[in-house]
Amino acid sequence: MAEGERREREDMTMMVAAIVQARMTSSRLPGKVMLPLMGRPVLEHVLTRAKMIPGVDKVVCAMPEDEASAPMLPVCRKTRVVAFAGDEDDVLDRYYEAAKSVEADWIMRITADCPLVDPMICGTVLRMALEEGLDYASNVYPARSYPKGFDCEVFSFQCLEATALCASNAYDKEHVTPWMQRAEIRRGLLKSKADWSDVNLCIDEAGDVERVEKLIKESFCARI
Repeated sequence: MAEGERREREDMTMMVAAIVQARMTSSRLPGKVMLPLMGRPVLEHVLTRAKMIPGVDKVVCAMPEDEASAPMLPVCRKTRVVAFAGDEDDVLDRYYEAAKSVEADWIMRITADCPLVDPMICGTVLRMALEEGLDYASNVYPARSYPKGFDCEVFSFQCLEATALCASNAYDKEHVTPWMQRAEIRRGLLKSKADWSDVNLCIDEAGDVERVEKLIKESFCARI
């Protein structure tokens, strides 16, 4: 889409896409996004919660373009989200191309190992970005106060495009947002009322599914 066409469309409406990065080839725990959590794949929990975020128009599952990604496709169909396949190692390019594919004006970044990501917190980060006219907003940078696993980053398409064009090192391309965090742009941070930064609700290792299931059963997240 030409920039002029994008600006013209923004005058009429605005597309907010939550893009969930997911892969089956995690080095620490391969296939973790498809592990069963409370009877459903971890990825299904993430996509379902992403669809509940206030202000999000479309959810995209951005996965590598390889055969290993095939098990994630039925989950995308079940949850009725867009499945996008892109570069496995250059995740920044995967985000950029996924955002272009759905003509997103704003992008919310979520990772597929966060099955308890909170829709209301994500919605608040999005609202802060829009209302304050920020280029980038999050609840993780420069200092985390929410649990690991509630991570949410929001940025404009223009910010993502600038990052895709300017970021050159492998670390920036793998982790998507470090260039934004260093750049001279308008940024905002959502802080929680208490410091929960030592709590880990991600699925990173083999025992995490059992641990997170236990927390769910104990209604731990209801108290945050």
